[in-house]
Amino acid sequence: MADIAIHVLMAVICTLLALLAGSDITMATVVGLLVAVCLAALATLVETKTWLTLSMAFCVAAVAIPVWAMFLPLVACDLAYQLVFSATPRTRHAKYVLTAAPCAAACAVTGGALMSIGGVWPHDARALACMLLVPLTVLAAVAGWLRADGLRSQMRYRALADARRERLRLSHARIADVEAQRTADMRQARLNERTRIAREIHDNVGHVLTRAIMMAQADHVVAATVGDAEHAAQFSQIGATLDEAMTLIRASVHDLKDEGTDFHSMVEDAASVDEGVPLVVHLADGIKHAPAAVARCFAAVIREALTNAVRHGTASEATVKLIDLPGLWQLIVQDNGGKPISAGATRSAGIGLADIEERARALGGNATCGPYGEGWRVFISIPKQDPAQQTTQGA
Repeated sequence: MADIAIHVLMAVICTLLALLAGSDITMATVVGLLVAVCLAALATLVETKTWLTLSMAFCVAAVAIPVWAMFLPLVACDLAYQLVFSATPRTRHAKYVLTAAPCAAACAVTGGALMSIGGVWPHDARALACMLLVPLTVLAAVAGWLRADGLRSQMRYRALADARRERLRLSHARIADVEAQRTADMRQARLNERTRIAREIHDNVGHVLTRAIMMAQADHVVAATVGDAEHAAQFSQIGATLDEAMTLIRASVHDLKDEGTDFHSMVEDAASVDEGVPLVVHLADGIKHAPAAVARCFAAVIREALTNAVRHGTASEATVKLIDLPGLWQLIVQDNGGKPISAGATRSAGIGLADIEERARALGGNATCGPYGEGWRVFISIPKQDPAQQTTQGA
């Protein structure tokens, strides 16, 4: 909008200058105005080199047609503006020379007009118009150059500001990623440490307590055999105490092991396929937390189901969906089979299907494996039980 207003103002000034020089509107004046306006419009439509050539041609024509020279300020403004943004010519000195071309043409027209007028110059309107032409052309060229230079500086500042904002955004993103990775590493380290502690307690303390229980039971049998009731009662009490300690140790080990089990990592690892395997797996994990026994069961079932889909089927896609219901945990592994499977068809998978059903029954659940839709589906449903029962079954 600002460009249009500037061009309109410059066209009006140049037209008034042409009227002052000729005192009438002639065909040459109208043609000169139209050529100058068209040249201004072509600045955004043609290549820079072509436009610069047309501008130089107008300057030469203005020297031959003096009335056209009155529109040199309009051309000078556009020429200076375009040269600032143009990559041609490359040197700044050459751009200055081209910018001065309309000014040189205005000086040539003014000099020729003053020489032809002679002594009547102070009282001649044409002489006054020619004298105003040179400063107007110079001012228009300087104004166009400064305006373009200001716009280019503003664009450069905006580009720098955008680059700074982008760097800040990337820095914040990297910091967030590092913090998230640090949190994940710390959590994984804690889980690994809990698993290590549980393993050491199970391997060391558990075995020692088991040996102590067996020794107490043996001494109890010996004392009861020889008729020493007092020592038999003592050995029985010691065995009961050791059994209670063993139960507490077992519960603590299972608690540590359950806390050290990352359910989501196990599921994601089980649902991943090797590179080059022609099977796309879509995972929908709707379970926030599950006991270690359930996590191990689901991970083993997912791995077995996907292995069967690759080895014994023609599936190209598989969906793994985990559902957390108020009383159940459910797992659904559905593949597309690649082609319809008849109702009586079976998929040979060795002992894999039997193993899936056995794992589900061990946790009090059930498993259904068979054709479904255009593929094969494995459906596991495990009831949510008391922690004590889960610990016992998971052992």
